[in-house]
Amino acid sequence: MFPTSFDPDLLAYLTPKELADLDLLIASDPTVWRPLPGPQSLAYYSDADIIGYGGAAGGGKTDLACGKALTHHQRVMVLRREATQLTGIIDRFTELIGGRDGYNGQERIWRLPRRQIEFGSVPNLGDETKYQGRPHDLLVFDEAANFLESQVRFLLGWLRSVDPGQRCQALLTFNPPTTAEGRWITAFFAPWLDKKHPKPAQPGELRWFAMLDGEEVEVATGAPFQHGADLIKPMSRTFIPSRVSDNPYLMGTGYMATLQALPEPLRSQML
Repeated sequence: MFPTSFDPDLLAYLTPKELADLDLLIASDPTVWRPLPGPQSLAYYSDADIIGYGGAAGGGKTDLACGKALTHHQRVMVLRREATQLTGIIDRFTELIGGRDGYNGQERIWRLPRRQIEFGSVPNLGDETKYQGRPHDLLVFDEAANFLESQVRFLLGWLRSVDPGQRCQALLTFNPPTTAEGRWITAFFAPWLDKKHPKPAQPGELRWFAMLDGEEVEVATGAPFQHGADLIKPMSRTFIPSRVSDNPYLMGTGYMATLQALPEPLRSQML
């Protein structure tokens, strides 16, 4: 399994024998998950506290969530707005794990030797409070634009770990919002998504944000600072766009033609 600091660009410097040995190592361990080169790798290895990923259909969002959960984290919560929408991601975990050993369908919890993966939903405002006080070092909001902003911000309050060596992250995967309810996601990732932002950010670039007197503001660095009686620790955020053209597994299936056949404005949004 690759270390978290592995740089995929280093593959170009390996000899043919070293590449062959690496392929054998990966093939010998079916639990190894590798990100695709490009945007998926950029998101997988990102150091941001909050990672936004997607922007188009078919860019490997679900696989990124599964890969991070199975390789980087110990206590994971994967959320969809509706419980019925969890089926696809649970099926993908089943494929990667090689079965459903350790999965409790009634509790929607997967207990593995070194990690626990929980699946949840918050269909109604206030449902997020049922997860209060349950810390996770990875929170996945799959199709985050379907959530209410208040639900996401509330659940981010329980992003923590008692293991000082464990990196805590939130992953928000999403397509462009199709309803007014989901447009908060554009403001949340404004440096990357808002074309009128005064200081636009590049894909994968880290920006830092802090809540001051009830209002979120962007700050220059992640260094803690004093604000009144409080010591404020900014959280880093990034966004990485992905498209179906970044996913070789779908490019050969005709999925691009399916997206191109959608009516506008859905066609442009999904592409």
